[in-house]
Amino acid sequence: MTRYVIIGAGAVGATTAAELHLAGREVVLVARGAHLEALRAEGLRYVRPDGTTTLRLPVVGGPGELELRTDDVLVLATKTQDADTALSAWAWQPVGKGVAATELPVFTLQNGLDSERGALRRFETVFASVVWSPASHVVPGEVVSPAAPAVGVFWTGKYPSGADPRLDAIAADLVAAHHTVHVVPDVVAFKAGKLVSILPNALDALYPATPLRDRAAELLRQEAREVFAAAGIAVADLEPVAEFVIHDIPGHERGGSSTWQSLVRGVTVESEFLNGEIVLLARLHGREAPANAAVQARIARAAADRLPARSLDDDDLRATIPGL
Repeated sequence: MTRYVIIGAGAVGATTAAELHLAGREVVLVARGAHLEALRAEGLRYVRPDGTTTLRLPVVGGPGELELRTDDVLVLATKTQDADTALSAWAWQPVGKGVAATELPVFTLQNGLDSERGALRRFETVFASVVWSPASHVVPGEVVSPAAPAVGVFWTGKYPSGADPRLDAIAADLVAAHHTVHVVPDVVAFKAGKLVSILPNALDALYPATPLRDRAAELLRQEAREVFAAAGIAVADLEPVAEFVIHDIPGHERGGSSTWQSLVRGVTVESEFLNGEIVLLARLHGREAPANAAVQARIARAAADRLPARSLDDDDLRATIPGL
């Protein structure tokens, strides 16, 4: 039986681990810090629309605590900014007569376009994914997953392209674990499509909802579409999924995007790999992306200064993106 080693126990990683475990698949969750301590002491408090369950999942703090097997799948579920460190830590661990980089596939769950490059630099087999998940992780030892009947949606494919029968088996396990899964031949286009949609995450973290914030969000997206066109990167549309419905859970109202959650928890944000990806592509192709560059810089300063989430106003937004 395949064992899923899920590296990163945040909202998406813990939800994926919980659902695979409940579906009878073998999992090991890799966590750190206060979250690791809480998981070891009390288990995972898994909050769903139909109730709360405490799951005692196998959990480790890193590769030194786990002997990898030849039937493992490494699921990289860290934030994008932490992916490269995790890939280096796990790629060269012994597996059978080889190492993870040659013997095991890595299944990436990050936003943006960067993690798969780092994975392919080390791992022979990389399966990239786009994930829609409304799950949130703010409190150590707890994850709130409010979507049902599908807890999340995956668009996944071999990176950078092609097919692999092992991916079909992974997809089947995820479907059994209450996810909707689309195996696609052009996964980069789907990752680009999600990136366009989530570029306003930094705005969601910094500013309360206003018409001006909405205008800024569309400006970020339009700028990205122009940059992708210049770079020759196709952008796929991620169609709505009927069975993916987000429910209200009393006492666990969803606060905001993953970037908002990071700002609330006082940890690093992934905007350098979202807005920053657009800035990088623009510069590589002789263009500019001033709105995305400005937002990337503003949230970096906010995170460094530990500003409370949504504590800035429209005046700050006008100063950040002049002429908005």
